[in-house]
Amino acid sequence: MTGLCELHAHTSYCDGANTCEEMTLAAIDAGLESFGISEHSHTTVPQDTGNLTAESLPLYRAEMRALREKYAGKITLLAGIELDLLGDTPTDGFDYVIGSTHFVCAGGEYRFVDDDSKGQLETAQRLFGGDFYAFAEAYYTEESTVARVTGCDIIGHFDLIAKNNEDDCFFDSSHPRYRAAAIDAMTEILKTQRLFEVNTGAMFRRGRSEQYPQTWLLRELLARGGEVILSGDAHTTAAIAYKFREMEELLRSVGFRHRKILTADGFRDIAL
Repeated sequence: MTGLCELHAHTSYCDGANTCEEMTLAAIDAGLESFGISEHSHTTVPQDTGNLTAESLPLYRAEMRALREKYAGKITLLAGIELDLLGDTPTDGFDYVIGSTHFVCAGGEYRFVDDDSKGQLETAQRLFGGDFYAFAEAYYTEESTVARVTGCDIIGHFDLIAKNNEDDCFFDSSHPRYRAAAIDAMTEILKTQRLFEVNTGAMFRRGRSEQYPQTWLLRELLARGGEVILSGDAHTTAAIAYKFREMEELLRSVGFRHRKILTADGFRDIAL
């Protein structure tokens, strides 16, 4: 594969398992042209941990600057941030921003969208009377604003609500209510941002059979003029660029003709 790039990665500054240098060395070993770390922003949600703090933010910035110089000529190292819809970390000075929605709120209570199966089911029951479609509608209502609110360069894991829905165990992903909510959110986002990541994180960590966005959503994205960039959402060195070759094959089958990468000179197209 040429033009290999991974921009969605996390380290021990947040909820990742490895250091920035360990992740960088793994990216070099994997043959990446460019590699970005995108730590989770601090958010205004009290129970949200595992993200950047006022104390760790300058340390992260300084370490990334040092590593960029140390490994210059071996890889283009980029410092990014995954800015949550409720995030309050300043984005000035980052090379790129991934915009994501990790929470829903009902009745003043915030709940993680990407909880484990038990937690997602509890959220549906506590906040939405057991109606998973209402849960999905609430999520996509929030997600529809992510590009406008965060000013992001890349849309992160668009259909995160489907994290635990393998084999449609929680809801029917072909149900009209679900599809309408997802397509409406995508249509709104595309008014501001066209670039969506094709994220294999849940495939690596949870054994999901599909990426974010699901294949039917990739078809909808293509039909509406959206663009794609590959993402492993890596929280360990082993997850960097996970299943990127398979994702290229999938994108070709859907009808995409190129994917994006980010280098020191900005975004560019790589033919599929």
